[in-house]
Amino acid sequence: MALTAYADADHAGCQDTRRSTSGSAQFLGDKLVSWSSKKQKSTTISTIEAEYIAMYGCYAQILWMRSQLTDYGFDFDKIPMYCDNR
Repeated sequence: MALTAYADADHAGCQDTRRSTSGSAQFLGDKLVSWSSKKQKSTTISTIEAEYIAMYGCYAQILWMRSQLTDYGFDFDKIPMYCDNR
């Protein structure tokens, strides 16, 4: 069974503060096991900066999930993480 992660950001999506929103989803096989959507704490200058922040949050989540799932006997060599900057 594979663990797969997806991350994305909406650059300057909030009209009031111009802050971006980060989103991520993690799948174990074809089942959604975790998701997140949060407004970023700072205003970013570029879309790629917003994407990096989203990927960082997603990466932190999959590291935690990997440590928990390893305790249950799952073993992951590679965990693909996909990011869309369109």
